[in-house]
Amino acid sequence: MRQLLDSGLEIFVDAGFIYLPLLFDPAIATEIQALTAPAASPAPAAPPLSSGPQGSKTVIEIQGKYFVKTMNLESMVANYQRVYPYSFQQLKRTCLRKHHLTEEGDRLQAYRTLRMILFEVMPYFIRINKRLERKKLDEKEILNLIGRKVVIPRRYYEEAEAFLDLDPLRKMLKDLDEQKPLLKPLDSGLLPAGKLRQWFHEAVSASVILSESERLRQTLHLREQLRHTDQAHLAILLYIAETGSLEIDDFGFFRKGFHNEYLVYKRTGEYVLKDYYGRSYLFPDCRVAVSTAGPFTPVVIEKYKHPFLFRHTAGQEICLQNFTPPSEFSADTAIRVLEEGITALLYSYDSRRRNGYHSLDPTREYIRTIEFVDYRI
Repeated sequence: MRQLLDSGLEIFVDAGFIYLPLLFDPAIATEIQALTAPAASPAPAAPPLSSGPQGSKTVIEIQGKYFVKTMNLESMVANYQRVYPYSFQQLKRTCLRKHHLTEEGDRLQAYRTLRMILFEVMPYFIRINKRLERKKLDEKEILNLIGRKVVIPRRYYEEAEAFLDLDPLRKMLKDLDEQKPLLKPLDSGLLPAGKLRQWFHEAVSASVILSESERLRQTLHLREQLRHTDQAHLAILLYIAETGSLEIDDFGFFRKGFHNEYLVYKRTGEYVLKDYYGRSYLFPDCRVAVSTAGPFTPVVIEKYKHPFLFRHTAGQEICLQNFTPPSEFSADTAIRVLEEGITALLYSYDSRRRNGYHSLDPTREYIRTIEFVDYRI
C-alpha cells in the first residue's frame, strides 16, 4: 500500500475501488483475447472486461490500457492502523499536533469494567466484619474500605479536583467540532498516485479526528456522571485506574497488557487434601482467576501443581466437569467462575476415585508425571 502511494503510477478510480495497471505478459494477453473474442459455446466463467468505468468489473480498458480491480478505498482507510500501525501512528501524531490534541487516553476509559469489578464482584467476596451474616457493601462503603487499607498519594487528590472541572474539556470538544475536516470523495477517473496519496492522508486524518471527537464525548459523559462523586473517592478511582491493580482481603485484580484486560482473582489460602490412604497433603495458597476478556474459565495464576492441573506451570486452566463457560463477561460470570475454580481445588478431589489428571498417592496404574510427596504432612 505504501509503495503504491509513493509510486509514480497512473491509476484508475471508480465506484470506490482502485484499478491498477495490468502488467502485460503472454498469458494475460491470451486471457484478454479470449474475453473479447466471440464465444462459440459457453466457456468457463472469467473476469468480466469492460471498455468503460464500471466498478463491478474486474478488468477494464481505458484509453487502450488495461486496469485490474484491487483495493477498496474505504477499506484501505479503515484497516490502515492494523496493517501499518507504525505509519498510522505517525499520521495520527501529526494530525493531533495540528489540532493541539494529545494521545493521552482518559484515566477512566475502562471505568465500566473497573466499576463492575469494584462494586459488583468485590462486595461478594469481602466483608467488613467477621460475623456470619454477609452484608453487601455499597459503593461508598467499598471506597471507604479501600481508603482505609490503601495509601493514596496526594497527587491523586489534586488530579481529582482538576478531573471534576469540565469546562476545559467542553471547550476542547467545541474547538475540535469547529475544526473537523470535511472529506470529499476521491474523484473518479485516471489519476496520478500522488493525488491518491494526498486524499488518503486527508482521509486518515479525518478518521483520527472523528475517533478523537467520539473519545472526548465519552470522556465528557463519564465525567458528568462522576461530577457529584466525593473528591476523596474520585482520587481512589483515579489511583486504581492508573495502577491497574488492587488486593483487599484475599480478593484482587490487576491489568494485563495494554487493552484494559483485567485478571480478577480470589486467593484460596492454605488447604488440606487427603489421599486414598487417608494421609493429608497441605497445599499452598494460590490465586484462582478469570480474565475479563475471556475465555471465561478459572485459571491458577502461579506456578502450581494439583490433581486438577495438567502440568506444574503458571497460568493453567483448572479441570472442571460439567462446566459450560459463559459467553460474555459480567459480575455474575466472574463470581461463578471463581467459585467453580476454588471449589474444584478445595473440595472436588475424590481420594477413593483418584479423579483428575493425577492422584495424590503413587499408583501402579498410572504413569506418574507430578509428585505430591513434598506436600504430605
